[in-house]
Amino acid sequence: MAPPGPAGQDGMNGRDGADGQDGADGQDGAPGAPGPAGPAGPAGPQGPMGGDGDDGADGRAALFTDEELQIAIEGADIDADGHPTVLFTLSDGEGKPIDVEGFYTQGAVSLAFTLAWQTEGGSLLSYITREATGGGNTVTQATSDSGGTLEEVDFGGYLYTFGATVPEDADLEANHRLAIGGRRTLEDGGSVGATAVLDFVPADPGAEDVTIRPYTATATCNDCHQGLGGHGGRWTEVASCLTCHTEQTIDPESGNTVDFQVMIHKIHAGPNLPSVQAGEPYQIIGFRNSVHDFSEVTFPRAVTDCTACHAGAEPDRWQVAELAACASCHDRTAFTADIPEGYVRHTAGAQPEGSCSNCHRAQGSPAAVIDAHRAPELDPALNRVGLQFEIVEVTNVAQGSMPRVCFTVTNDAGAAVDLALLDSSEITIAGPTSGIAWAETMRNPHQAAVADGERQCVDLTVAVPADAVGSIAVGMAGYRYLPYGAARADSIGRENGGNPVVYAAVGGGDADPPTTYVDEALCNNCHGDVALHGTFRTELPYCVTCHHDNATDAVVRPPEAGEPASINFGPMVHRIHAGEHLQDPPVIYGFGGTPHDYGEVVYPGALNNCDACHVNDSWQAPTTAGCISCHDSDAAKAHAALETAPGGQEACGVCHNAGREVGVDRVHGY
Repeated sequence: MAPPGPAGQDGMNGRDGADGQDGADGQDGAPGAPGPAGPAGPAGPQGPMGGDGDDGADGRAALFTDEELQIAIEGADIDADGHPTVLFTLSDGEGKPIDVEGFYTQGAVSLAFTLAWQTEGGSLLSYITREATGGGNTVTQATSDSGGTLEEVDFGGYLYTFGATVPEDADLEANHRLAIGGRRTLEDGGSVGATAVLDFVPADPGAEDVTIRPYTATATCNDCHQGLGGHGGRWTEVASCLTCHTEQTIDPESGNTVDFQVMIHKIHAGPNLPSVQAGEPYQIIGFRNSVHDFSEVTFPRAVTDCTACHAGAEPDRWQVAELAACASCHDRTAFTADIPEGYVRHTAGAQPEGSCSNCHRAQGSPAAVIDAHRAPELDPALNRVGLQFEIVEVTNVAQGSMPRVCFTVTNDAGAAVDLALLDSSEITIAGPTSGIAWAETMRNPHQAAVADGERQCVDLTVAVPADAVGSIAVGMAGYRYLPYGAARADSIGRENGGNPVVYAAVGGGDADPPTTYVDEALCNNCHGDVALHGTFRTELPYCVTCHHDNATDAVVRPPEAGEPASINFGPMVHRIHAGEHLQDPPVIYGFGGTPHDYGEVVYPGALNNCDACHVNDSWQAPTTAGCISCHDSDAAKAHAALETAPGGQEACGVCHNAGREVGVDRVHGY
């Protein structure tokens, strides 16, 4: 076969065919980013004015008030659901309304509410209780209400509805007590408390004669405490305390009841309790497990002086023997057949509760309550006739001379008492009255006295100093043993003749009495009847004759006990009462070298309430001796020293006089 020939040339392209139809449009792509905003268009025309809106509520302006708090209960009830309700007001000391939240007046007010009813036996029991656990024990305790609602009904007026309800079988015809305790917290961080109490009968809201046993009066407590303020300061009335301190309430840690009459007796009896003397401390465990040990609380008068607390509300109630009250002090006496270890059998053996007064009547029986609580020297069987000293005249008061003192000794009927019947007497001279710096005492001047008509006169064996100027004080003291004629070892007490003090000018003329700084009656608000150093130094004008500016305990202080302590009356009394708060508490040696340590003295009132003891605003004149007796830190002493000139002139008043920026009235104005 022959091979293929060469390829021919390409032919010419043919003509294009006709165009086909357009295809369908594709889907729109994603929108692009917005472009920049265009310029604002011109403002449109103003629309028509809208109609008036509804009136708003009236606004409330802030109100300036003082820093006091008053609570007044307007009424109380128990609603159909069993919720107690109470209507009340809050105001300041001038009656201006107080906003509970503190938005419109200074200081928010926190409130607590309690409610109790009176049993047939006269005790109060709380409706509001809780279970408390501690020390492995679970107990019931009365408490204040929680979960309630507070509604404002007016500026300063409120309605509180309790969260708790009363039981369906509650006796609404019984006497009830509702208490409100408030605490107002001020801008400076301080606070003030107030309490209001209402006794009422829910079934008879208009009942006027609602009597619940008062136990004692708040004013009587405040003779010493100067302003009760329990549990943060909100509970200021004894009547309110009784709504929680009921027989229901037990301290789980100690097992002790905090029933008011039992707890208060035991607190004030302190070291005198048989249980404490047996080595068992009397303690109550409080908020956040704080331990309150009352074992060393010392009542500032005889613990058997029941009238100290009961005189105000129920002056004779303490004379009615009741087991709870009696056993609170006689707390190691067994009134049951089984005698616990460490207890002693009741003299009359086991007795049923409620039978105490069968034997222990008020008076007129061998075991009468009044007789048992009376000091031995007040026993009527002693047939006391009284003893009264009076200084009639003081002469021969000159530099270096021995004064002649004429006096009388009488009984309460005014009849003269034979001086031979006195067991002891003394006459003290001291001066100058402008600031006593020296004192001299003659012992038993009655033994050297000579009758001069109806009076007795004696030439003292102690002299007025040769450089004495101004005026001097002349005072007297003495006693006889009870029973009359008894020897010291056989006596049960002393009858004192008082402490008369007169003043005489050195060299003659009118005498200048000393400035009066304190009032003995104020001392006796707590102490009942001041009677010291053998119970026959009883009056403050006489006390200061020995407790003068230069007096110390050097005569009786052992050498190994360190530097003598000042017994200058004002600073010494300050330090004794400040006791537990001092950096260097005083230890003062007394008769026979006996040390008296005041480091654990707890003053029951406010230490900055100087008016509790002082009169005539005398505390408003600051002095180094007075100030550092309480402010006894090294820094305070150094400050006082720096403000004292080499010659002894003090500059305390420049800064601390009343009215100054750091005046004593600002710090001590209780």
